[in-house]
Amino acid sequence: MRMLQHLTICCSFLHFLTGPDTGALAALTREISFVKNINPQAQSHDPANSHVTGERVLSKFMCGAQCLAAFPACTSYLHNASTGLCVPAPEPTSLVTQMESGLGDLYVTCDTPGGFSMYRHGSAAACIAVIKSPKVNFTLAASYCEQMGGYLASVKTLDKLKMFNELLGDASNFWVGMDDMVEEGRYVWLEDGTEAFRENATYSSRQMAEIAMNGLWDHPREPNNFENDEHCIQLKQSTTHGELRLNDYKCYTNSKFICEERTRFV
Repeated sequence: MRMLQHLTICCSFLHFLTGPDTGALAALTREISFVKNINPQAQSHDPANSHVTGERVLSKFMCGAQCLAAFPACTSYLHNASTGLCVPAPEPTSLVTQMESGLGDLYVTCDTPGGFSMYRHGSAAACIAVIKSPKVNFTLAASYCEQMGGYLASVKTLDKLKMFNELLGDASNFWVGMDDMVEEGRYVWLEDGTEAFRENATYSSRQMAEIAMNGLWDHPREPNNFENDEHCIQLKQSTTHGELRLNDYKCYTNSKFICEERTRFV
């Protein structure tokens, strides 16, 4: 996972307290953490902002407060400490180009106290919690992620797959958020309920997986619904490709899993 270019990468946590109706500053009503510039490496935890002093803290504070006032479910804002530019947004995608152009620093919510960390590779960025213990079945893993305020992670792009390969290394067998439990051969993302692909009279699930999600599956073997008993998707080390790839497996198997927080970045 590479660092963003032309920007100083660090991690800051800003705590905002806003009133429930007007968004005006108030005491002990709401607390939100924002990560600066989507640090792709390890996060340095500094909730008191001890390395940031004076007017810069106030400026970031006010920009975050404006975001929360404009969008109750604020997930991101762009701020330039030199010019005072403040651009709030309900989701961060629209601000990435401005950040990469050097117009300001991008702050994105990530519940680091709750166990999440922000990671990035190429165009993919996500707030992730890797759960290695306890190992649980697919249904319990999905429920666990929901209790954390997220969902079993989506792997919809090659950059997202590469991000997980760099993050997890040689580890294997992690539940992610896709299954065909409701209808055999129709694969659905838990994140939003959208259909990834489905088999049909012309193409099998394996063929459709390669057509719709080229390079993400352990092709040409998967998904194969081995013994008609594999309906949930995991990231598994592929002996064919030498990296983590998507694989269907038995839903009742106890495995590690990956939760993703709803930042709507990818």
